[in-house]
Amino acid sequence: MFESTDVEDFLAAVTAEFMRDLDGDVRRVSWAVTFFRPGAARTAAAGSAAARAADEEQCSFADGPVLESLRTGDFVHVADTARDRRWPGYASIASDHGVRSLLSMPIVSGAGWHAALSLYAATPHAFSSQDIVMARRYARQMARSLRLVVRVAARAEVGAQLAIAQSSAVLMDLAVGILMADYGLGHEAAVQYLRTVARHTSQGLRQTALNIVAASRPETAEPRRDNAGFGLIAVETPALNEGPYKTGSTP
Repeated sequence: MFESTDVEDFLAAVTAEFMRDLDGDVRRVSWAVTFFRPGAARTAAAGSAAARAADEEQCSFADGPVLESLRTGDFVHVADTARDRRWPGYASIASDHGVRSLLSMPIVSGAGWHAALSLYAATPHAFSSQDIVMARRYARQMARSLRLVVRVAARAEVGAQLAIAQSSAVLMDLAVGILMADYGLGHEAAVQYLRTVARHTSQGLRQTALNIVAASRPETAEPRRDNAGFGLIAVETPALNEGPYKTGSTP
């Protein structure tokens, strides 16, 4: 979810109504939502190029209004970036981006991640107490939506991981079956050979099994005696010292 463009589209859609209520276009106010996780910060969505640039500058600093809002769990208001002395480095750069006042509001905290909303205005003293009340209300609404998105994303990720694991198990079974059928190996010997090849080629078991399955020729009556057909390399497998699998031989 941290990198998803779908989440960016979602945030843009749900923030549009809030910005209309705030008369953002008329007042020259834009917005950005920032995601934080340990060691990383990302502007997940923004209402304008200027707001995105100002927000990305915040992410590049070790401290600033948005980080302060996350630490305190409350809003942070910068009435005039040209005069504020709490974060002089960031305030100066924000002013260079055309931001003269800003309001940062924490949205939600989850397991290992946090999110915050920042409003950026082109004029100083742009935000009133009513704006702060509205931003708080909106932040609560967005928090509920984001928690739902996180739960859905987590379930989808678990499902995807399960599907990958299941497909890997199927590939392993197929590859082992091919080695057993084509070369007369027992099950344990076929598994050992598969693992040895995966280790020597640094491809991993799944890719090695996929190579064998993709290049298998079930219609061929005669068993294969070389590796060229499925791109595997000859490896020394001391455990396979019988028949065609004597040490150093090629199956």
